[in-house]
Amino acid sequence: MQRFLDRNTPFPWVKKGQLFAPNGDFSHGSHPCAIHYKDDLFVIAFTRRDAGQRSHIFLCYAEIAEGSVRLLSEPVMALAYGEPGRFDCEGVISVCFVEHGGRIYLYYVGWQNLPDSLWICDTGRAVLDPAQLTLTREFPGPVLGRDKDNPLFAAATAFHVDGDRWMTWYNSGIKWEKTATGWKHYYGIHYAESTDGVAWKSYPGMCLPFADEYEYAFGRPTVFRQESTYFMWFAHRATRDVDTYRIGFASSRDGRNWQRADALSGIDVSPDGWDSEMICYPYVIAHRGTMYMLYNGNGYGRTGFGLAVMEAA
Repeated sequence: MQRFLDRNTPFPWVKKGQLFAPNGDFSHGSHPCAIHYKDDLFVIAFTRRDAGQRSHIFLCYAEIAEGSVRLLSEPVMALAYGEPGRFDCEGVISVCFVEHGGRIYLYYVGWQNLPDSLWICDTGRAVLDPAQLTLTREFPGPVLGRDKDNPLFAAATAFHVDGDRWMTWYNSGIKWEKTATGWKHYYGIHYAESTDGVAWKSYPGMCLPFADEYEYAFGRPTVFRQESTYFMWFAHRATRDVDTYRIGFASSRDGRNWQRADALSGIDVSPDGWDSEMICYPYVIAHRGTMYMLYNGNGYGRTGFGLAVMEAA
């Protein structure tokens, strides 16, 4: 991937179509993420909503090989919203798998509604059993949440582990602003470190500043390290003319100081169809030398999720 960055050339993502379209009693198929299980078999997690708009995490198997992804099993619900009053009592959102020390963790965002349409979303951790397709909460509370550095919320969505150094890039709330149509949220990507993936030290400031006065939010970033460079794709909104999400790009040598270059992202909305109005919540993985991106389209995942593959150029 470094050669595209060195040449200042957009990454050659090629869309391969929609992988999952919602049906049945649950809507959406948002925030897809994947982890290698064995051979070409992966576990994919994604988020669906019930009739009350409470989000649940579903799991399924997928075969990833030779530039294609094929879902192999019917999705099963593996994690529901938490008990009343807890940080995830009104929904759980899948964001990132991490394999470490012989275990596979799924970091997830817990949702809690507040009066006047405000909300909180903090970070929990569950343990995956890939053979049984189950998730078990590791703790009843968040591992990264509101504290002295994050007064509104802390939703960790991207991770990298190097030995005993855990790194995360998370969305922290900046402010709520009262407008003529209601409360408007502002949140951006922040950085934290840990020695165990549970207790985190947050560093002040946004990794990426807002581009201008129109931009106000960054969606789930995904970070992939190759050799000495960190590559980040992320969702962002808005511009003067467009209020829906698009996928941007940034790179870094140390994971803390980032150079934004959205023109290199290499993926945009389609002329028509399921991802013609927005694209968001990217998740990038590598398998057998090929880069894959799972991502959402229209309606924050209401139309399900699809696939793009980085083809050699």
